[in-house]
Amino acid sequence: MVRFTHGGATGDLIFSLPTIKAMGGGELYITKYDEQRANSIAELIRLQPYIIKVEVVDTPPEDCINLNKFRDHAGHHHNLVEAHFKGQGIPVERWQDGWLKSMKVDLPKGTNNLKGANHSIGIVPYCIINRTTNYADPNFNWAKEVDYLFTLAEDVIFIGYESEYNTFQELFNTKARFMPCSFLEAAYLIHNAKMFTGCYSAMSTIAMGLGINYRLEQAPGHTCSSLNEPRETIINV
Repeated sequence: MVRFTHGGATGDLIFSLPTIKAMGGGELYITKYDEQRANSIAELIRLQPYIIKVEVVDTPPEDCINLNKFRDHAGHHHNLVEAHFKGQGIPVERWQDGWLKSMKVDLPKGTNNLKGANHSIGIVPYCIINRTTNYADPNFNWAKEVDYLFTLAEDVIFIGYESEYNTFQELFNTKARFMPCSFLEAAYLIHNAKMFTGCYSAMSTIAMGLGINYRLEQAPGHTCSSLNEPRETIINV
């Protein structure tokens, strides 16, 4: 049985999955960087057919393949999927079509879970957005973007931390609404959305992994974020 270990942030973990898949799959041991986030993303990773087991540990088994070697290549490649392949010395395989699968989950019901909503999620078409303070582009017009997303769907939902949503609203004052969710729930929401827009974050890497329509707010000078697409390009729309 092949074993892998990774100690990166959530997005780095998601970008490592194509390499695990290309190497035949196996067990993944996540070293703790944030126990709550690690356990949350482990729920989603366990759904992938090429993953046999996921554990969050302090110290991984000694025979694990070290996926952290991607760091030696991160500054030399267009994206972190490529960097993970290069870190293991294997040819870059096709991954652009998506490498994550989602699963239907029971989302919270009722108006208390979606700020300002008068209906439960999923009844009407929606778009998903996320913005963190990391890797943000100060020139990205979020007010215009949200208005555009409302032409695609009747709802625009912000997922992530509530503090991120509050900061977002202070800056852009949009009609987007907030919904708290786990990474497993986020994957289901993103997978069924009309479109996802976000900056480089765990949520955007999930969108890329699912292979859905997305637009990336890419920070100037940040070279390892998009998957071979120029800034502000919509894929598959």
